[in-house]
Amino acid sequence: MPALSAMKNTTAGRVARRVEEDNIRAQYVADAKSYELTAMRTAWFEANTKRQMERLHRLEQHEQKEELVQANKELVLIRRARLKEFLEAEARSFEQQLNDMGLAFAKQRY
Repeated sequence: MPALSAMKNTTAGRVARRVEEDNIRAQYVADAKSYELTAMRTAWFEANTKRQMERLHRLEQHEQKEELVQANKELVLIRRARLKEFLEAEARSFEQQLNDMGLAFAKQRY
């Protein structure tokens, strides 16, 4: 043991201790850089995920808006078709009533 304590006080012992301390500090710095890089990657990934979710939300909203536009167009077509059927049936009924009274209305032929 006395040789070990004598070696710590010698120049070689101080150099060895300094090298060991420098190695420990270098490891701390390397670990800190690794943690910082991991934190940066995590922040980027979270931001990227958030942007992707916002983009998907915008796309879904756009698709829903387009579906509503198409549904409204389809509804207009259906209503027009039903109105046409109703008016044609009403015209036939009116023409039948006139025919029953011995009357008729003039039809334009093109």
